[in-house]
Amino acid sequence: MARASFFLDFLLATPVKGPQPVSPAVRATMLATMVSGSRSLVLAGTAAIFLASVTLIQLEQRWALFWLICEVVALAARIGLIQVYTHRNQITPTLPHRWAAAYAPFSALACLLQGSGTIMCVFSTHTPLASLALMTIAGTLGGVASRNSVLPRLAVFQLFLGILPIGIGAAIRYGDGYWILIPPLFLYLAAMTLVVKRHYTGLIALMMAEQRNAELVARFDAALMHMPHGLCTIDEDGKVIIANRKAAELFGATVEVLKLNVSLPEFIGQVGLAKFGDAFRKQLMDRCARWLSHDGRSLDLNLGDGDYLEMTRNPVPDGSSVIIIQDVSERRRLEAEMRHRALHDPLTGLPNRRYLSDRVGQLLGEPMESQAMDLAVMYLDLDGFKSVNDLYGHSAGDEVLKGVTDRLSLTMHDAEMIARLGGDEFVIVFHGRSTSEAATLSRRIIEDVSQPYALSNGIQAVVGTSIGIAFAVRAESFEMLMNRADTALYKAKTSGKSTFHFWDAHDMRVS
Repeated sequence: MARASFFLDFLLATPVKGPQPVSPAVRATMLATMVSGSRSLVLAGTAAIFLASVTLIQLEQRWALFWLICEVVALAARIGLIQVYTHRNQITPTLPHRWAAAYAPFSALACLLQGSGTIMCVFSTHTPLASLALMTIAGTLGGVASRNSVLPRLAVFQLFLGILPIGIGAAIRYGDGYWILIPPLFLYLAAMTLVVKRHYTGLIALMMAEQRNAELVARFDAALMHMPHGLCTIDEDGKVIIANRKAAELFGATVEVLKLNVSLPEFIGQVGLAKFGDAFRKQLMDRCARWLSHDGRSLDLNLGDGDYLEMTRNPVPDGSSVIIIQDVSERRRLEAEMRHRALHDPLTGLPNRRYLSDRVGQLLGEPMESQAMDLAVMYLDLDGFKSVNDLYGHSAGDEVLKGVTDRLSLTMHDAEMIARLGGDEFVIVFHGRSTSEAATLSRRIIEDVSQPYALSNGIQAVVGTSIGIAFAVRAESFEMLMNRADTALYKAKTSGKSTFHFWDAHDMRVS
């Protein structure tokens, strides 16, 4: 039994040249072809049964009857195996090796039977019958070389069994002139062996190439479905032909709502409908349509709640385009944070000098009628702040600066801007107030800032502030306005501190 099993495994082997063996999937496919599809088998078997029947009728010999019975049994057994395997495989995928191993002995037996019957027909001296027998076995063995080339060793073994009885018979009746059959038999066997080899080599190369392509497709599909960005491809007509799961998830939808063979605006509107409703869906479609009609490379979509998507279009030479959809919420948050840091003081959170310069420059650039000639800046410098730093440390100074910021924000809540220039210097920008109103505000600021600050170390720190005030004049720059306010601050400092001064156009300071 062990030797028989080994021999069957040898016949059912799928050898291949080169370092890469035949994969189990390809081998299973090749074995399955042996026990799948019985049409060619029925035709060849019917031809053999017909030949045996004609032989029995013409010669009326018992061996012809035995041959006919054996041919019928061999054909019925092979068809039965194929039918059972096919039925079971339709219900549950079934490995074909066991069924191919059961099929192989019957296929080999059929060739041996037909070869034996053929040489008997030749020996009968019935010329038409001999011709029919030789023609039938030649066709049958040719079919074997083609159909069973997926298992080359089995195919060659069947060819050998089909020719062997003819060769032995010709050798036994050598003196009767049958020796002339021997050379063509060897040539025929060699030719059919080459056919098997050629078919097998081409078939194995094709099947392994298909498997590699299938693996590449599977990997591409896996990468497409699990890539971190949404991706869809639109053809030259603007229809979405490929889309991955992430394209739906980025809009809060599921893969089931993906709709292909529609325009990109309709595709985007469909995936955005479930989460954002019909009104926002129409906005998405309109923006997407406008974006496609222009040459813009990216489209930013604000989905609300801090969620941002960016769509980019990448043209392909064949006229199609690849659309990449990215979640840029974190990028936008970081960009906003970086912009805020660039324009704000990190300690107090107030606008810094750069932000102040930009904003005041905008206000100065507006028509004077809209400002009513009353845009002004208060330049504040804390009095006694250096002593707080020296006595209690910089952390105490930071607490004081934060406290000053809070008090200024409460006092000047309707100001255009409160900014920190650095150190202990602050600027308040306001408009719509008269000189007397500005003076009243200055006194209130000085009073509020001068109140004690309870520090975390239990100490109360006291600082004051001096204020220089300058109203804007026509065609003035930010630097000129700040220089005048600084001059007024210097005058306030030299006048006793904790006071304020206005800069006037005639270099006169009014307190």
